[in-house]
Amino acid sequence: MFMGRLRGSGYLAYHLRGQARYPFRPLATVMRDQSRRVRAMVAYAYRYVPYYRETLDRLSLRPCDFQSADDLAQLPLLRTAEYCRDPERFLSTEKPRGTYLALPTSGSTGLARIIYHDARGCLQNIAHAERDRMAVARFLGDPLRYRESVLTRDGLTSTPHKVQEFCRQHAWFPPYLGIQRQYLSMFDSLEHNVGELNRFQPDVIHSIGSYLAELFGYLKRTGVPCHLPRVVTYGSEGVSEAVRRLILEDFGLPLISAYQATEAFKLGFECEQHSGLHLNLDLYPLRVVDTDGKTLPRGETGEVVVSNLVNRGTVLLNYHLGDLAALLPDPCPCGRTLPLLSFLRGRARDFLRFGEGRIVNPWALDRLICEGQEVWQYQLVQETPTRLRLALVVPPTCDLEQTRKRLAAGLAALCGPEVTLELALVERIQRTAGGKVPPLLAWRPDAEEELFRAPARLSD
Repeated sequence: MFMGRLRGSGYLAYHLRGQARYPFRPLATVMRDQSRRVRAMVAYAYRYVPYYRETLDRLSLRPCDFQSADDLAQLPLLRTAEYCRDPERFLSTEKPRGTYLALPTSGSTGLARIIYHDARGCLQNIAHAERDRMAVARFLGDPLRYRESVLTRDGLTSTPHKVQEFCRQHAWFPPYLGIQRQYLSMFDSLEHNVGELNRFQPDVIHSIGSYLAELFGYLKRTGVPCHLPRVVTYGSEGVSEAVRRLILEDFGLPLISAYQATEAFKLGFECEQHSGLHLNLDLYPLRVVDTDGKTLPRGETGEVVVSNLVNRGTVLLNYHLGDLAALLPDPCPCGRTLPLLSFLRGRARDFLRFGEGRIVNPWALDRLICEGQEVWQYQLVQETPTRLRLALVVPPTCDLEQTRKRLAAGLAALCGPEVTLELALVERIQRTAGGKVPPLLAWRPDAEEELFRAPARLSD
């Protein structure tokens, strides 16, 4: 045990070197590192992971055929449903299953699954966190010692806490990595969590986008005293422009987002310029594809596909995450060379389908709902091919009747004149069991009924 933690500490220290400044390295260096990782991961996957050994043999490919991230497109596009059919085929046989960290997730797909992470990958994740931590640290008085409140679905059993505790079993952390953290559950009452924030007095509040909308909307609406941090960070879900303005302008707090998933921890991060998400391409090569899996040019919105070059537990290459985004053509003025991805624009599964083959993408619906309106949060449910139900969380000054007329007209033009809208102003929107608040729920004949429960109404 002692020698194992000693080796883990050395491994962590080795990977910590230069991470804080890595996003500013020449892009050519980043791409060389990416190619080196691609070659190593494909060789590893061929040796230890049944799916990739079988797939490469079936396609008459060898690990030496993969010299760069572009070559990963030779692999079949891997979707969540295929992974769920036989997850054992994607698990490395190098070590016993019990040595890996098992993280459950349903993401935004609704398909429950477990992703296994190895100790080396988790320790690297601690080191890679320095990249986005430096973007946050500029707002802190002391970037080496601060308090952070993390509001998640499970509190002390959440994924961030599990990863941290797993790493502590394998390494001793340097003192400056011993940031004081408070873990709270999003399913506890807002009153309780505000009381805990006042007691802990964090410098950083971190959560998912939908919970920040709920928390700061509650603070604005009620005027309840709450300790304000130096910076607010979020991941997993986005926030509306109205919530961004609420936090930035009404509360005067910096707001920084991260792009992360259970399948790939440190995909990207927002910097102080707020131009988009800097991609850690050396760790997680990412491409944007159309519905047929063809790579789209920069600037075009499509579906995100990622390859994880860090984790050697569950190995996922050319994996369809399903987020909608675009690779941005221009560099960020902050000086970081890591390229930019747009802020996420919904999920591929959230396209709404109406009569006569009419398909409406979530980005267009988001623009319609939020255009000219202070919308903190919403959920649009397509109950049938012609009936929509919309729950809005808005400031108390919202004119419901005027909003109803604007949205009914806009939805009729976008979705078809036969579509009807039921609108309600609500105080909060019911979360899924996974803690998320999906902004769109498309109609599916086999959809689970609990996804379509009506939120509690405040007014009609």
